[in-house]
Amino acid sequence: MSNLKITDLVADLAKSPNRWQARETSVSQLPEDQQKALLGVIVNTAELASVMKPTAGAAPVANYAPEVDWRNHNGNHITPVKDQGGCGSCVSFCTTSVTEAMASIEHGQLLDLSEADLHFCSNHGANCGGWWPTDAFSQIKTRGIPDEACFPYATAFPDNNIWKQPPHCTIGPNRDARAVKITNSTTIANVIDRKNYLSTYGPCSAVMHVFEDFFSYADGVYTHVSGVDKGLHCVTVIGYSEAEHCWICKNSWGAGWGKSGFFKIGYGQAGIDTEFPFWTASGVVLPAQKTGWHGYENLGGLLTSRPNAVSWAANRIDVVVRGLDSAVYHKWWNGTSWQGWESLGGQIQGAPAICSWTAGRLDIFALGLNHHLWHRYYQGGWSQWEDLGGTLSSEPTCVSWGPNRIDIFARGMNSSMWHLWFDGTWHGWEDLGGIITSAPAVSSWAPGRLDCFARGTDNKLWHKWFDKGWSGWENLQSNMFDSPGAVSWGPNRIDVFFPGQNYNMMHKWWDGKAWSGDENLGGILSSAVGVSSWQAGRLDCFVEGTDSAMYHKWFA
Repeated sequence: MSNLKITDLVADLAKSPNRWQARETSVSQLPEDQQKALLGVIVNTAELASVMKPTAGAAPVANYAPEVDWRNHNGNHITPVKDQGGCGSCVSFCTTSVTEAMASIEHGQLLDLSEADLHFCSNHGANCGGWWPTDAFSQIKTRGIPDEACFPYATAFPDNNIWKQPPHCTIGPNRDARAVKITNSTTIANVIDRKNYLSTYGPCSAVMHVFEDFFSYADGVYTHVSGVDKGLHCVTVIGYSEAEHCWICKNSWGAGWGKSGFFKIGYGQAGIDTEFPFWTASGVVLPAQKTGWHGYENLGGLLTSRPNAVSWAANRIDVVVRGLDSAVYHKWWNGTSWQGWESLGGQIQGAPAICSWTAGRLDIFALGLNHHLWHRYYQGGWSQWEDLGGTLSSEPTCVSWGPNRIDIFARGMNSSMWHLWFDGTWHGWEDLGGIITSAPAVSSWAPGRLDCFARGTDNKLWHKWFDKGWSGWENLQSNMFDSPGAVSWGPNRIDVFFPGQNYNMMHKWWDGKAWSGDENLGGILSSAVGVSSWQAGRLDCFVEGTDSAMYHKWFA
């Protein structure tokens, strides 16, 4: 392992006002040759001299935010930390990481791409030697990178052991059709330009010196304290903090190093912003996608309820949730990007419901602390909250079958399903019977048609519908472990979603003739499912994840 002892490093840190902490990490405990094997940058000295050469002219104008972290910048666009193992493939990891982040920022898709394909199957060759970011990005432009499943990183090594040598290349099935490419890659030398870019566009790749003390980094803002220079390393810069005077970075040494694989480094340290530029990637080109399910996509936030969603027009989605302060929060997709979160106030129990009866109109309903139904709407601006009464024992659900029509359902204090509706004036509450053990869900596939769903006392999915009159309750037999969500994308079509026994997302649908079986869509859910549809064949599902963030899965 490193000649630098952790006790000596801790003592050195204590001698002066340093802003970081050290500990034994998964990397500091490695033999010295394995530590050096992690460092894999081969400098193109001619390009570096040209890029870093001072340029004449006016200084760039600073127009960046005080702090940016793309893990929480209009959602989380940073993919999980990976482990390059005993191979000098850091350049492939840092450039792949930037490409994955830009796919999320530009297209809303969180991808997992194959570093093994980029490093071992490109013009780099099937070896663990180092590389230069410009060359790696050039290969992403021309060859692209397929998904991780096409060539998993561990399978490049003997016995699937990422510490063994030598690696090899495997061209996965349909590799070219699965490849993600970029259109542009640039270098940024000026520090102001770097912050402007990070603030507006996305993460970058960066090269830095690694000193012995860096292997023992645990938390805080790293500055070099002791130990010799061991070599050059490539990392992903995901943000910066003006208050802490540091860059925020993602490493590729696994989650056992640093702060779960991430670190902060002071401005001007280890040559990261003085000796080397930042590299960018943009214009991500995704492979042609077949019809099917995509996601899960992390949209951030801190939720205390399931999300509910509605679409008022093509390529528009509005989502509402309850936040940590029990208020309603609103996030929306405007056709090109996610906007919000916007606080709509209120003090509610459970999840808010949302529906729309025309483009530009939203109606939100929620269970108040007094167990009454509360209402707020948007039409050119937000109304105030109004109390619609009732005495409810579940969060509400709502749907609009046409202009100026809203139908609302909830469980009453007697555990039956109750109905309130608006057709220009409010009517109800109407007791529709049944004994339900969840909040109901509702969809409508035509004017005058309503389909309601709820969990019964047997934990099965039950169905009741209105078509010139109310039906009885129908047992659809599916086992469910929270409230259902439902939507209709067109005539005689219904899609129902609910958490299954393993808290995976389960899907059941009516195609006009029969109910499907239960389709398992995976994930680990911490809430019921909210769903919307903005055209036939399109479904957008939203759930709370185990980290209390909102996740999005869609069918197209």
